[in-house]
Amino acid sequence: MLRLSPVALAVLVAVSCAKGTPENPLLPPGVSPTALQQAPYVGIGRYQKLGEVTLPQRFGGLSMVDFIEVRQPKGTSFAHADAPGWVYAYQGVHQLSRDGGERTSFVQPGAAAWVEADAEHFNATADDRMWYFVTLRPIAQRGAKLSYPDYRILYQSGDLGAAPPGKNLVHQLGYITMSVGGRTSSHSHGGAEAFYVMKGTVDLVMSGGVHRQVTAGQGASINPGVVMQLQVVGDEPVQILTYFITPEGAPWQNNLQMLP
Repeated sequence: MLRLSPVALAVLVAVSCAKGTPENPLLPPGVSPTALQQAPYVGIGRYQKLGEVTLPQRFGGLSMVDFIEVRQPKGTSFAHADAPGWVYAYQGVHQLSRDGGERTSFVQPGAAAWVEADAEHFNATADDRMWYFVTLRPIAQRGAKLSYPDYRILYQSGDLGAAPPGKNLVHQLGYITMSVGGRTSSHSHGGAEAFYVMKGTVDLVMSGGVHRQVTAGQGASINPGVVMQLQVVGDEPVQILTYFITPEGAPWQNNLQMLP
């Protein structure tokens, strides 16, 4: 029989924890490894990464995240005169043009694309379209008028901590779906997260047992290192659009075998 020394056993346990365990594997929030009953700190739901880019920081200091709804009439186009960020095609296909029309791409409903100032938004269809724009801004821009012809701010986060200077930032947009009784894993992030609830209601539980209910049309933000878990409230499934801003080299997520 193979025997392990106490030192070797300790190393094996440490490696297993770093890679996750059968009881709480390192899966994205809301992903469950089996259909069997799970411990309360393990997620039951689904997380879909819509896009990810790594870029140098555009500004220093405190930041905030905007979730913006843009209504674009049929047959119209306008230049992207806002900060870089994510376009999420909420209603219909969204057309983006770059380099004076030499490069054109189409964002399918439920998908996302990163846009910079060189992009132009087109609606060449016979119907009005609605799309979301999600971006990171310095807090000095809070309350500023935006350049879109027709828009409303769905959710604007509170002040988020400043990123470490000199670090690139990983921008990731994701989509969480959970059925009745669903939840994310108990976890923390290496960067900031801001999310907007599109459907349903969740109980956001944070470090120290702090609870906050967030329902459709509302959002919340979480700073790095805060232990958190989302749990579905009521009898309606949940859909969430979520944005992570993580310093390059920091862990995107750490799943935990404990409740917040």
